[in-house]
Amino acid sequence: MDNLYQRLDLNLLRVFDVLMQSRNVTRAAEQLNLSQSTVSHALARLRLALGDPLFVMTRKEMRPTGRAQALAAPVRQALALLEQGVRQSAGFEPASSTRTFRLAVPSSIEHGAVPQLVELLHRRAPACRLAISELVDSDYEDSLARGGLDLVVGFAGAGHLSPRLLCEPWFDNPMVCLSARGSGLPEVMSAAELVAWSHVSTSTWGHNQTLVEHWLKEKGLERHIAVWVPSFEALPKLLATGRYLAMVPELIARDFCHYYPLQSHRLDEPLYSTYVLAQHPLTEFDPALVWFRQLLREVGESLCRVE
Repeated sequence: MDNLYQRLDLNLLRVFDVLMQSRNVTRAAEQLNLSQSTVSHALARLRLALGDPLFVMTRKEMRPTGRAQALAAPVRQALALLEQGVRQSAGFEPASSTRTFRLAVPSSIEHGAVPQLVELLHRRAPACRLAISELVDSDYEDSLARGGLDLVVGFAGAGHLSPRLLCEPWFDNPMVCLSARGSGLPEVMSAAELVAWSHVSTSTWGHNQTLVEHWLKEKGLERHIAVWVPSFEALPKLLATGRYLAMVPELIARDFCHYYPLQSHRLDEPLYSTYVLAQHPLTEFDPALVWFRQLLREVGESLCRVE
């Protein structure tokens, strides 16, 4: 074991990391742009150096041993730190970069903020790309550590993000009520007036609707949910029937009232949803993400100005 580290060169660690993700020699070889025999030889060297099979064949895949599972996180972190160091030394030139920024966001941000973000990105870094995925009930630590995502837009107080992630407040957005135009409801509504109607809930999992439920519960009230939908797509047509109300972030209501026959009502007691930006400590000083976070701050400030 004295010369173990001398036998574990960087190429072997990269092969190990990709095998942990792909669980298949052929796929690992494709990702690494190596021959299958080269990857097999590297695995044999790893097994010899560590005195462990590391991966055991099953019918479906190569399953990691306990030793491999224990090594996976430290190896991934070491490679990520090395990659980060290389990126830092190279700097980031937005005008010429072809990087793809990967974000997970709730549907309200996809609808209300992503189009503006795309425009800014197009003007400042025209060759960069944006890959958006839907926010789910996950702590996101692993996805961010492995580079599957760069940043996550979550909710303050939702409790789903790993406490080991770096989180900073992005912006606050008030919750408002949407109704069909001509509903006769006042511009400012009380909680009691809200629960007198049936509602459409715009998420089967999401913090904004939970925020409303807790706010009403504190007042001893509960609204009747007539329809649950997974996104905002069907909301305009459902509300246009005049049968329902919906509680949504103001940035959603602003667009819907512009394009559809709907109207927005403020609450007599302001209720805010706070969005946060979450990132893994491994990528905190990545120059591209430092630049991209600033771009997101500009979007957040712009959305706050037009409330």
